[in-house]
Amino acid sequence: MMFPQSKAFLVKEYKASSFHSDCTGRLSLPALFSLFQEMAWEHATLNNFGYEHLHSDGLFWALSRVRVEIQNIPKWGEQFTLATWASGTEGLFALRDYQVNSSDGKKLLGATSSWLIVDMKTRRPQRLVSFKETITVDESLRATSANAQKIPNPSSQMAFGIEVNARNLDIDVNGHINNTKYIEWAVNAFPLKLYRDLNVKEMEINFLAEGFCNDSLRVMVHQESQQQYSIALTRNSDSRQLTLLQLTTYT
Repeated sequence: MMFPQSKAFLVKEYKASSFHSDCTGRLSLPALFSLFQEMAWEHATLNNFGYEHLHSDGLFWALSRVRVEIQNIPKWGEQFTLATWASGTEGLFALRDYQVNSSDGKKLLGATSSWLIVDMKTRRPQRLVSFKETITVDESLRATSANAQKIPNPSSQMAFGIEVNARNLDIDVNGHINNTKYIEWAVNAFPLKLYRDLNVKEMEINFLAEGFCNDSLRVMVHQESQQQYSIALTRNSDSRQLTLLQLTTYT
C-alpha cells in the first residue's frame, strides 16, 4: 500500500544490510526495533515533540509496550520501506504505529507501540496535555489488529536462560538501558539451533521498570506451548522484573 503524503507520516527507504541481519540471513529483531526507535524519535522531532522539546521541560519519552505482527521479514540485501505515524492515545499512552513494506509495496509486518511522557526527576508518567494539539495524529490507519496489551507472567517452568550485565553501551541518553538491548538479550537466550528455526508470527513486549548500568539480569525463557514462549528479564539485586516478552511462532 502507498502511504498518504502527509505530515502525519514519516516514510523512509532502507536496505537490510549485513550489520542489520542475523544468522538466518534476515533482518534481526533488535535491528528492527532500532529502526523503530530512530523513526519514532525523528518523526516526533519533526512534529516539535521530540527529545529536545521534552527535555527542555524536564520530560522524556519512555517506551512501555510494543506489539508486532509479522507476515515476513526482509532478507539480507533486500530493499524495504518503513513508515511510522502517531495513531492515537489510550489513557496515558501515546500510540505510534509502524509498517514495513517490500519494495513492490506488499505489507511485510506491522507494529504498534505505547509510549509514556515521564518526568525526569520523579520518573512518574505525565498526562498527554498537548500531544494531539502538537503532533499530527492519524487514527484512520492502524498497522496491527490490536493495541499492545499487558502480558501475563510466565505460567510454565523455565526452559533455558542466560545471565547478562548492563554496560556502558547498553545505556541511552535517558540514563537507562535502551529498549533494544532487552530484545537482543531475549533473542540471545535461545539456543542457536532453536533460534534458527524460530518463525515468529507475533511479538508482545512490556517494558516494566528501568534498568541501569552495571545491573545484572537473569533472562529466563519459558515455553508455554508448542508455539508460544514467554521471556522474563529480571534484575538480580532486587528481583525486579524489568521486561516481559511473549513470542508466538508459526506452526
